[in-house]
Amino acid sequence: MTDLARILDAGLEWLYETVQPDEAHQQHHGITLHLPEANRWYGFSPAGVRNRPVVSVNVFKKEYTFDRDGDSVPANPLKPGELETLADELRRRGFDVDDTWNGNPGTTGSVGLTRPAHPTLVAAVDRYRRGCTVHPKRSVFCDCEHWTAEGRRIVGPNQPAPTP
Repeated sequence: MTDLARILDAGLEWLYETVQPDEAHQQHHGITLHLPEANRWYGFSPAGVRNRPVVSVNVFKKEYTFDRDGDSVPANPLKPGELETLADELRRRGFDVDDTWNGNPGTTGSVGLTRPAHPTLVAAVDRYRRGCTVHPKRSVFCDCEHWTAEGRRIVGPNQPAPTP
């Protein structure tokens, strides 16, 4: 099994199978899992475009160069077809893809999925968007113990073990 397969397994399991506690909140951008040997990180957002899950591939350490016009452009963008390969892998795993955006020649690409994330994860995102109930005027920017404890209660993904 490749490291990317392990990352997708962990991220998709978190999005679709991990039950979240009723007293936890999750920021809507979700979680990231890193694949440093490929200079990539993958994002798993439970509530992205159209409030549906989004899986993204991103260059971890970006480098830039200048084009003929003197504009700064990525020197190490996503590879041609890399985003499409990710979308195909998600389809192969049984997930319907709604849309893709960005990709080469950029440093990030996203795949929107049609199936909603686990209901308890969606509820945790809703609790995040609601903001702190102890200090409502601070909204999601509160730093009180109640709010930070609620954020720490989120159940994270099973971290993929790197291949030797």
